[in-house]
Amino acid sequence: MLDKEILLESGTNEFEVLVFDVADHTFGINVAKVREVLPTPSITTLAKAHPSVRGVFRLRDLVIPCVSLLDHLGVEAICDQSENTIILSDFNQQQTAFLVDKVDKIYRISWETVLAVPPLMALAQTPVTSVARLDERLVVMLDFEMIIDQVTDQRLRASAISNPLNVPRHELRILLADDSPTVRQAVSKTLSDSGYTRLEVFENGQAAWQWITDRFEETGNVAEVADLLISDVEMPLIERLRLTKLVKDHPQLRQIPVLLYSSIVTPDNHKKGAAVGADDQIAKPQLADVVEIADRLVTESQTRSTAVVDTAAPAALEETAAPEKIAVPEEIATESPNVAAVATRQDASADVDTLPDFQDPLWKTFLTELADHLDSLKPSLAAVSDARSVEAIQASLRILHTIKSAAMVVPVHAVTQTTHEVESLLTQALDKQDDWPGELIEEYVVWLGDLVDPSANVSQLLRDGGELVGSLASSTTVSAG
Repeated sequence: MLDKEILLESGTNEFEVLVFDVADHTFGINVAKVREVLPTPSITTLAKAHPSVRGVFRLRDLVIPCVSLLDHLGVEAICDQSENTIILSDFNQQQTAFLVDKVDKIYRISWETVLAVPPLMALAQTPVTSVARLDERLVVMLDFEMIIDQVTDQRLRASAISNPLNVPRHELRILLADDSPTVRQAVSKTLSDSGYTRLEVFENGQAAWQWITDRFEETGNVAEVADLLISDVEMPLIERLRLTKLVKDHPQLRQIPVLLYSSIVTPDNHKKGAAVGADDQIAKPQLADVVEIADRLVTESQTRSTAVVDTAAPAALEETAAPEKIAVPEEIATESPNVAAVATRQDASADVDTLPDFQDPLWKTFLTELADHLDSLKPSLAAVSDARSVEAIQASLRILHTIKSAAMVVPVHAVTQTTHEVESLLTQALDKQDDWPGELIEEYVVWLGDLVDPSANVSQLLRDGGELVGSLASSTTVSAG
C-alpha cells in the first residue's frame, strides 16, 4: 500500500511526487493522483484493446484496466523483473493501473522547483507535463491524463437536471472559476439549463477573488456577493486551494459555500480540500451531480442563516481583501480537464462514429477558443523560429498545452495528438539549433487555421489530422535518432 503518512498543509505551495522507474528511465506522478502501489497481479488480456493495455484485473470487486508504460512509451525492458509493480491511479472518477518496474519513494517539493519541459531529445515522444528538481536530479513528470486519452475516448456531457427540492435556482448567484473556456462552457451550460441563470464566470482564481472582494466592499453584505462558489482546484495566477482558503479564512465571506471541482478528487486529496474549508468536492465528469450538490449546499446554507442580515462594515475586509501575489511557476501543464473513459480506440485518426457533434455549443466554444489561441500561437512560433530561446519555446508550449487540454474535453483526438507531436518537436528544437522543422510546424498551424474556417469541411480535416500526426511523429523519430 502507498504510504499516506505524509500529509501536506492545505493551501501551501507544496505537493508530493511519487518517483518510480520504467527500465532505465525515472519518472514521477503527483501523489494526489495515486490511490496505492501494489505488486503486479494476474492480468486477463482483452481482445481489440489498445496495444498499450495489457488487460484487466480484479481488485476489491472492481475491474481495473492495466496500461504498460514500457509499451506505451516505446521503452525496452532491461531485466527479467520488469513490470513487477503497479501504480493504481485515481482521477477523473476512474481507476487505472500502470505497470512500472519499481517505486522509489514519495518526495515533498515546492512548485517553485517544477520546471517547464526542457529540450531533452531522448524524451521527444514522451507525454510529459514538466520536470521536477529532486535533490541533485531531475525527474520527468509524466502526463498520465494524456496517456489515458491516447488509449480511450472521453466525453464531458450532461443534460438539464430536475429540481426535486424546489430550489429557487433562478434567484441564486453562482460563481464559477475555471481556466479553460471549453470546460467553463460545459459546466455553465449544465447549470444554466437546469435553472441557475445568475452565473458569474471567471477564467482564474485571481479574477474570482478580486470580484468577490470588490462586490463585498460595494455591498457590505455577503448575501449580495454569492450563494455558491464552484472552483477548479488547478488554475493559473493563484495557487491550488488558495482561493478556497481566502474565502473560508474571511470572517464574513466564509458563509459562502464552496464546491471544489477537479480531475483529482481522491480520498486523500479530498482531505486537503476539507482542510481549507471546502463544503464539498466533485470530479469533473460528474456534471449531473454538480447541480444536485449545488441545490443541497445552498439549501443547507440558507437553513443555517438567520433572519438577521449580516451588515458588517466593508472595512472588516481590509486585512484580507487584497489577494496575495502568489508566486506560481509558469508551468506548461496543469491538471488537464479530462473526463471518464467510455470506449477504447486504436489511433488518433477520427472516423464517422467518433467525430464531435458539430452542432453542440461546446464544439463552437472550442473553435472560438482555438481561434484565439492561434492568434497568440503564430507570433509565438515566429519568435521561436527567429531565436530559439528557452523563453520563446516555453511561451509556445504553454499555448499548445492549453489547446491540447481543451481538445481533450470535446473530445477531438486529431487536435490532441497533432498538438502533442508539435510539443515534442519544440522540445527538440532547442537541442538541435540547426534543425528547425519549420515546414511541418507551418502545416500544423495552417491545418488548425482551416479547422476554424466556417466554410471548411471539418470532418475531412479531422480525418486528415491522422496523416498529419504520422508526419509529425515521423519527424520526431528521425530527429531523435
